[in-house]
Amino acid sequence: MNNNLSAAKALDELMLELIGKGLPPPPHVVEDLKTARALASMAARQEGGNAELEKKTAPVLERVEINLLALAEMAGGAEHADAWQGRIAQAYQAPMQAPPIAGKMQGVPKDAYPIRIQTSALEGCGPSKELDLTTIEQEDGYTLIYGAKENISLFLDGIRKKQGKVGFKRNS
Repeated sequence: MNNNLSAAKALDELMLELIGKGLPPPPHVVEDLKTARALASMAARQEGGNAELEKKTAPVLERVEINLLALAEMAGGAEHADAWQGRIAQAYQAPMQAPPIAGKMQGVPKDAYPIRIQTSALEGCGPSKELDLTTIEQEDGYTLIYGAKENISLFLDGIRKKQGKVGFKRNS
């Protein structure tokens, strides 16, 4: 069974690279990739996968791959496109993993507002005790911080004032 979700992520990376090089894909390719990613995500969430969804996803991913690889060849030549084709092929063979469910973060209360900030960006400016925020360091170099939305906003304003723009992710 192919890992369509992993392949869609690899195609996302290629698309972002192409946009960065000034070769944005046509809108229909972007829409096809969004559709394929959504279908692959739904199939991956179902135990044992969903053959019908995977059948629908495969031709959409194929169309996206063909279009993006053509743009990759225009951007960097045949060798560049071949390298990307290899990465995409590896993504199809990657072990299957269920994607996280949007809106839920393990260990975070439902009423809390979570953010993830690069741990290195927090040096010297962690949340004060008055804000009543919970922090959890994670293995990927980010720190999960959650609490009341107003307190998160105050905390982020403080960081911006101290350090300027900080690399952080909003996980919904």
